[in-house]
Amino acid sequence: MFHLPLTSLRAQFDDIDIYLFDQLLKGRIQKGMHLLDAGCGAGRNITYMMQAGVQVYGADISAEAIEKTRELASELAPTLPARNFVVADLDALPFAEDKFDVVLCSAVLHFARSEEHFKGIVQELWRVLKPGGMLFARFSTTIGLEGKLQQVEGRFYRMSHGPVWFLADDGMIAELEKSLGAERLEPLKTVLVEQERAMTTWVVKKAPSRY
Repeated sequence: MFHLPLTSLRAQFDDIDIYLFDQLLKGRIQKGMHLLDAGCGAGRNITYMMQAGVQVYGADISAEAIEKTRELASELAPTLPARNFVVADLDALPFAEDKFDVVLCSAVLHFARSEEHFKGIVQELWRVLKPGGMLFARFSTTIGLEGKLQQVEGRFYRMSHGPVWFLADDGMIAELEKSLGAERLEPLKTVLVEQERAMTTWVVKKAPSRY
């Protein structure tokens, strides 16, 4: 059996989210698609996409992170304009409506400042997603840990490693789906980490346009 060296795999895929890798294997992210990584950080989830001919964009509240992502893009995909990567709060994205075939938001939503901020981010991600497009989000929730977390106020919980996070539950996710008219492409998948936090993967499709 042929084995690709681990160094080659790391160069191709970086530290890509394993559930996002699953979407690649299922063919839901293709060359030529316009893809936004909302909360892109230094670009770990888009390293492969840049090399595979995906038209990648990124947004992050950190100017330092965006500078690192621009540097990564200049090395791996020099034809991608630096202006594709912007400093922005995710509830106010500087992109046109219905622009992207795929929108990613990994390990970001639990940092929302309020329930309104959380919903505002989701609605903004949905606004820039094309009809028929895919939203992939992974974030910490209370699913599987109901009654086991230290509640601070409302949907805010103190995590075992110290910070206070905003944690949605399956009911809130279902309500968002209904309000957006979203169709699940995958069942909700939640991983419990040391019984201290739960990471839920949410993959949904925006209804195609009727016109």
